[in-house]
Amino acid sequence: MARVSKRSRYSTSPQRASKIAILLFKGVVAGLGVAIIGSILLSLASLTTDNVFIEEYNRYIMIGITVVSIFVGSAYAARKAGSHGIMIGITVGILYVLITIAIGMEISQDSPALLILTNKFVAGIAAGALGGMVGVNL
Repeated sequence: MARVSKRSRYSTSPQRASKIAILLFKGVVAGLGVAIIGSILLSLASLTTDNVFIEEYNRYIMIGITVVSIFVGSAYAARKAGSHGIMIGITVGILYVLITIAIGMEISQDSPALLILTNKFVAGIAAGALGGMVGVNL
């Protein structure tokens, strides 16, 4: 007679909720750190050069920095977790977008349009899911 075991297929122990919350927090902080470094580098490049290209495409460059930072934060959190990469990545992406929207609304004292919010959430979910898949498989 076969014994019933509660172990999973790859013999990983289930994650506790507090450990996952800490990993999500670390992923968001890592993403915000990458965004701050990217923003500083962009501002230095904008100040030191007299290039019209940077000023003209500044908005698109910032979107790229945001997507890369969500990807890095999600990959970091999912790699530390070792499983559930897509869910962890999506959660990190949503938390990152919520935090950046809150900071932006506090600074500008204006609420963003619905289309802008939708675009940010879709990009955050997509970059987070992709980062989570990559992070688990690293």
